[in-house]
Amino acid sequence: MRIVFLFNVRHTKSSLDARAQEEAEFDEPKTITAIHDAIVANGYECVDVEADEDAYEKLKKLKGRIDLVFNIAEGLGGEVREAQIPAMLEMLGISYTHSGALTQAVTLDKSLTKKIWQHHGLPTPKFVEIGYKEKPHVEGLTFPVLVKPNSEGSSKGLFNDNLIYEPQKLLKKIRDTRNLCGNGVLVEEFLPGREFTVAVMGNPGVGRGAYVLPIVEQNYDIFPKHLQKFASYEAKWLFEDTLPDPSKAYICPAKLTPGLQRIIEQLCKKAYQVLNCRDIARIDLRLDAGGKPHLLEINTLPAITPGTDVVSYYPAAARAAGWDYNRMVGQIITHARERLGL
Repeated sequence: MRIVFLFNVRHTKSSLDARAQEEAEFDEPKTITAIHDAIVANGYECVDVEADEDAYEKLKKLKGRIDLVFNIAEGLGGEVREAQIPAMLEMLGISYTHSGALTQAVTLDKSLTKKIWQHHGLPTPKFVEIGYKEKPHVEGLTFPVLVKPNSEGSSKGLFNDNLIYEPQKLLKKIRDTRNLCGNGVLVEEFLPGREFTVAVMGNPGVGRGAYVLPIVEQNYDIFPKHLQKFASYEAKWLFEDTLPDPSKAYICPAKLTPGLQRIIEQLCKKAYQVLNCRDIARIDLRLDAGGKPHLLEINTLPAITPGTDVVSYYPAAARAAGWDYNRMVGQIITHARERLGL
């Protein structure tokens, strides 16, 4: 069976430099190599294709000689960039792993994702969406609030000072964030409780169905005093990557009561299902002052960086489940094959 591996590769080191922020969602060369090797280790032939501006022509030439695409391509810009490669593959009639074009487009938009969750009665923090050219106007939120770019991932544009405690500082941060990222912003109530990230795999109604790997808790106790306790760009890329022992950045499996664990698992599976996610996704949650979990965001192309010398939550959850890296990658392919009847 021949698998084409589609990706975007990072060429810069993590920093506050504009180019580094632009490539923050892309994968490092060592990750590309590890995934390729894992695909081969699972018994497949693997052909690497970088998802650059020539991707469509490359795929068109390979059509008819591809059984499946393993897609982790983030896209090259725009509000639906993560849907670019899936849309090309659907146009060419080529099967692929991970979620479909529509889901990839929707889930990159944080406010639209939250509206869908709200429609289905799923808890998410109160928020206000402000378009790129819309006059900033925020009502009904309790401070502190977090200002997020509406259509970015990997904490791009989400800096340590984006957590706003004083209303008079909010307007400038909204304008600065819009100008930096070139899109709208989400202003969201900041919940004071513990934060978790949940790895979901599988497909509802197919084989084992959708299921949850061991839950990861963010360990904010190790943060220095100058860092706010959320996954800011500085925390993710400039602090966690410098830890002598990256495993100190999280706790997995998280220490949860059976009741809370069951609520989180059921909530994440429902959040995954209503967005029509496929094969794999990672969902972030936070507890409110009363200990109730609320959905924050979903990542349908979660990082799967190899090794224990870096902080990468999906592989950490897989390791806690007793899987090595090759099995984790193989499971993604297996779920796609089951879904597609390959």
